[in-house]
Amino acid sequence: MKKTTTITILSLGFFLFAATLSASPQMTRLRDRGLMRPDSERLLNVLKEKQDEFKITDEQLEKIAELTFQMEDKALKLRSDIAHTQLELRRQMREMENRDYEKIKSLFLKSAELRADMVINRITLRDDIKSILTPEQSAALKEMARQAQPARRFMERRAPFRRDSRMERPFFRR
Repeated sequence: MKKTTTITILSLGFFLFAATLSASPQMTRLRDRGLMRPDSERLLNVLKEKQDEFKITDEQLEKIAELTFQMEDKALKLRSDIAHTQLELRRQMREMENRDYEKIKSLFLKSAELRADMVINRITLRDDIKSILTPEQSAALKEMARQAQPARRFMERRAPFRRDSRMERPFFRR
């Protein structure tokens, strides 16, 4: 009798433990489900899904897809350059005896310049996509983005409740 009661309690406890793990916020993140993609790819997928609604032609989609891949190629090169610059910067900072402050300063400036190039790359992509779309299509896309903004704000507000979110955000409040 004691054996069956013990086994029943242990199995019930295991079941409750498994249920709480599967219901944790970590498992339900949008990023884990593949819904959070880079901005350009997400825009391309939205345009494909709403092609009939926005009256976008196949030629326009092909041009946008090509622009997106070109931007991603540039972004990969820039990220690689940034990683190399950061590695060199760490190497220079680690040297305690003879620090070359001019070299360190130039590496900081180079890193900032590369990051600025990434931002300009994204802005250029958006402008190029807007130039491909007609004014009506552009207005419809802008309206759709405006309607999606409250949901985006909600997800941003939920960020402090995610696991390990303290590691991602700065200590001070903005």
